[in-house]
Amino acid sequence: MPDPFKLKFNFDVSTIRLLGRELITDRITALFELVKNCYDANSDHVTLYFNNVGCLENDSYICLEDDGLGMSLYDIRYKWMVVGTNSKRKESISPSPYKRKVVGEKGVGRFAVEKLGSKVVIETTQRGTTRKVKLELDWDKYESISSEQMKKNNRNAMFFTEVENNCWIETCSREEQGTKIKIFLSKVEQLWSENDIKRACSELAKLISPLFKPLYPFSIRIISNEYEQFKSKDIINNFTIDTSHHYVLNPIIIDGEQLQEYLFFDDKKEELVVRTNKRIFGPVSLDFYYLDKNDIRKYKTAFRGDRVDGIIIYRDGIITTPFAENETDPNKKRDILGIDKRRYSGFFEKISSNNLIGYLNITKEDNPKIKDATNRQDFIDCEEYRELKEYIIEQIEALEKYLSNIKKKESLKTATKLIDANLQLNKISTIISEISGKTTPEVRNKLSEIKKKTEGVQRDLSKGIKQYEQLRNESQRREDLFFSLLSLQDYAAELSHMVKTTVGNVKGMAEFFYSEFPNPQYEDIFKEYAKLMFTELDKLSIGVRFMLSYASSGSDFETFEVFSLIGYLFDKVYNQKFKEEGINTILEYDKELQITHNRKFFEDIFENLISNSIKAMKHSSNKIIKCTGTVEDAKMSIRFSDTGCGIPEEDWESVFEIFKTTTQNEGGAGIGLFTVKKRIEALNGEVKIIKPEFVDVGATFLITLPFKK
Repeated sequence: MPDPFKLKFNFDVSTIRLLGRELITDRITALFELVKNCYDANSDHVTLYFNNVGCLENDSYICLEDDGLGMSLYDIRYKWMVVGTNSKRKESISPSPYKRKVVGEKGVGRFAVEKLGSKVVIETTQRGTTRKVKLELDWDKYESISSEQMKKNNRNAMFFTEVENNCWIETCSREEQGTKIKIFLSKVEQLWSENDIKRACSELAKLISPLFKPLYPFSIRIISNEYEQFKSKDIINNFTIDTSHHYVLNPIIIDGEQLQEYLFFDDKKEELVVRTNKRIFGPVSLDFYYLDKNDIRKYKTAFRGDRVDGIIIYRDGIITTPFAENETDPNKKRDILGIDKRRYSGFFEKISSNNLIGYLNITKEDNPKIKDATNRQDFIDCEEYRELKEYIIEQIEALEKYLSNIKKKESLKTATKLIDANLQLNKISTIISEISGKTTPEVRNKLSEIKKKTEGVQRDLSKGIKQYEQLRNESQRREDLFFSLLSLQDYAAELSHMVKTTVGNVKGMAEFFYSEFPNPQYEDIFKEYAKLMFTELDKLSIGVRFMLSYASSGSDFETFEVFSLIGYLFDKVYNQKFKEEGINTILEYDKELQITHNRKFFEDIFENLISNSIKAMKHSSNKIIKCTGTVEDAKMSIRFSDTGCGIPEEDWESVFEIFKTTTQNEGGAGIGLFTVKKRIEALNGEVKIIKPEFVDVGATFLITLPFKK
């Protein structure tokens, strides 16, 4: 083999764009990066100067000045000027006595200055020295070199690391300490309006969690020579809000095991309770508030211009991602935690980030897998981060259930009060009639007027009660329709497959008829094909009629036999699907039960259970769906079992929640079992998961429905 020679990586001059304006997507994010560096440098105070930033002048600049540790020439040369330096990863705690957990670790945050201006002058000095180091960076110079090189071949190209920048040393007082970064503006898009600075002020107030108290203070001041309200403004985060919905969830150790608190709505006690379980992302603290309309109004009055931000994640008390994009269109916001873009968001009073203010604190030690993306606009995708997002959503959904229950109880209470008021008016009218016969004509006339007024109010109130009930029923009807449509989506997918298969079979036989009929030689085949074509089209007709029956989901009641209905689904509607999937069905019951109700309502229950079982048995070798029914004096019990993948016992309750599924890999959306539960509860019944009938495999659902003989 010939003697090998060495090659090494280089960086094109245009790399500065990749590390600056194209990586840091927002100017506020760029400011955050610079201010966080001040925090890491043990600064007590940071001042941001905005000088002539409203229109371009010779002295238009942004200047950031701190009183931190400062840098030596060695620090500038071997740390600040080194891309991706590991100095903060090696020294994750700032020097004593501050001992702050440093925030910047990737070694690229300093290039945020390129997002803010075209030229930078850095002045820095360490306390106790008389040497002030100055460094000048001209990004236009890098751009110019890059543009020139694009016109030439790359053989003699200058690389990013070969561009020289001016650096010099000046003498200063031994008392001076800290760093000043002066960023000069030269382009219109680099200008700052008063509203831009206002937004910067609002966002920088969130840099440190209001729940975190640093050992040494860290303050930020904004000074502008153009805008009156920012002549000298201290940024303060003194968040306080008065709301009855405040929740604090912490990590907790039980019997030596690290567990995490979470919210759970106990529908039997009708309470929001705190439980614990183990989480792979590690211990976190979540402190959040739910704001209703009145709370939001009070918040906007107290904090004018500030928006309700949702839940923000902090690491060791310092904000991780700024969430600072200036986007007013909700459809364009990233919503990285998925609070606003949950499936079917907006139905059934979903809580959005506009109703939440929250602080979730993680730490480097306890949550090492949750890391910021380099552009600071999200976190690096991993299993731990995905589960952390799920955890946040779970807390919101538990709160949604609790609030929904309160609203339902208030609705019933209101209806009861209205009915009671109507009864009281009726009593008053009766009393007036009794008194009228025992008094003088003059008083009788007055009482007659009062009675007429009372009866008028009573009529209006009766009308109001009727309209109120109609609205409640209409709301329930719409909810029923919504879940029927979701069930219909699943069934429509099955029907489309059925149509394709049936049409393919019929087409092949029809083509044979077309080419060979009336050849006597194939008479027996013609008869067989005719029979098969009829059977295929009959199956398709049943499937289509079943789908069309969704349109009658809210129609009048009819009388039908429960187990005959289940048999119809097994033997007619899903027969073809069962054959294709190799699924055997068993239907056993001690006696038939005839009921009067909405037939489609009942079909929804078992159609969803069947659909769920088909998905659960996708990888099973022995596929069985078994339905067993017993009828007693006061109730009907139905056990619905399959030999699928089963459901872990710890999920037996939560699997009935909306969008919870154990078959997501098979297309499960987490709608079916929620619909089953809602339908059965509407019948005053109960559904729960019990130990599997097939012992080691699958799941068994026990449905109990009470009835009057």
